[in-house]
Amino acid sequence: MTNNRYSLIAAIRIILICANCFALVWLITQTNRPATSLFVFLLLVLQVVLLVHFHNRINRDLANFLVFLQENDTTLAFSRQRIEKNFKGITFHLDQINKKLQTARIDRERQFHYLQAVVRQVDTGIIAFDQDGKVEIFNRAARELLGIHALNNINTLVELCPELSGLLIPGGKQPSSPVRIRVSGNERVLAVKSGSVVFNNSVVQLISFQNIRPELEAGELEAWRKLIRIQRHEIINSITPITTLTTAIKRCFTKGSIRKKMNEISSEHIDDALKSVEVIEDRSRGLIDFVERFRNLTDIPVLKMEIILLKKLIDQTEILFSKQLQELNIIWRTEIRPDNLKLVADEKLIQQVLINLVKNSVEAINHRQGEVIIKAYNIPQNCSVIQVFDNGTGVDEQIAESIFVPSYTTKENGSGIGLSISRQIIQMHHGTLSAKSSEGYTVFEIVLPVL
Repeated sequence: MTNNRYSLIAAIRIILICANCFALVWLITQTNRPATSLFVFLLLVLQVVLLVHFHNRINRDLANFLVFLQENDTTLAFSRQRIEKNFKGITFHLDQINKKLQTARIDRERQFHYLQAVVRQVDTGIIAFDQDGKVEIFNRAARELLGIHALNNINTLVELCPELSGLLIPGGKQPSSPVRIRVSGNERVLAVKSGSVVFNNSVVQLISFQNIRPELEAGELEAWRKLIRIQRHEIINSITPITTLTTAIKRCFTKGSIRKKMNEISSEHIDDALKSVEVIEDRSRGLIDFVERFRNLTDIPVLKMEIILLKKLIDQTEILFSKQLQELNIIWRTEIRPDNLKLVADEKLIQQVLINLVKNSVEAINHRQGEVIIKAYNIPQNCSVIQVFDNGTGVDEQIAESIFVPSYTTKENGSGIGLSISRQIIQMHHGTLSAKSSEGYTVFEIVLPVL
């Protein structure tokens, strides 16, 4: 009873009201005392009013007290002592709730300011806007990358950077390639990502972008350096013997800086000169062929799609290598399921890929009992698979992907161009070309979609 004074007072008032009701009924039905009955009736009304007033006052004080807890406003007028008097211990528990709410509010504010600091400091530009185009986040990196000091509505950005217009609408498509924009006369290459989140029943569009031009330029510079190193190595290898041989030819026909007389030039000198000229011609042709291969790396033609009978294509490839296979005593086997397996592709380019793969397989076989196997079949993923097996030297798993990089080669006289071009051709057909080792065989696998 002492812990809840409100219940005790309410019970006493209700008992008194009930007693007044019984007394009023008794006076009206059993006596003839109108004045006393009126007094008892007025007393009953007074007790009901006091009960309602007591109840409303407690409710009002509790409501004000809860508002105080919610708003943390000490200027609100309420009787804390009266609440504690009627509900002993309730203010302690409510204070505990208030402290937890305050702690949660502080943590939320701290997290909010932390995220704001992160968004301000990152080097990635971030823009967030709602369905009405109102910009909610526009960080420092975005201002610097776009050259805009302030942005209130996303439509302003559409006018300033039309290259980004496709991303600035709800459900905009992700760009398949970097977006190039020009800011203050300088070109910037942006890697852009877009998405959306639902926040408070509202869709918020998010766009992040970063200037990758320095990385692209560094990669392009490194590619040029690698190409120059390869070309320098090959050219020096060709020019050095040419220079040596031209010096030898010059010595055949001169003595010091004076030209020899005809009677001083023997047939042996002429033979040596002719042999040297022949070697120079061969090395010059090799140098021209090397440069031509690098030109071909960037000159892959447009696809001419047609229906191909795969067995016919593989048989033609076998004929091309028949003499070489016979000389090296290499066994050729084919497994095509079904026999009339067809592809929709560029016949000449696919055959070029097969020639490159078979050539690699033949060159990899450096022992007797060599074997080249070509398998072709369909798989449930609506794709056709062509596999070229050989039991040659094999491919190390650590370099299985590197062999498709332009100019990478494990052969003494290789250029590293053939496999790179082959993968490009297969990728143009929306397929894949990979290499792996399986049970003593090296396998080059082509996977092409069935169109």
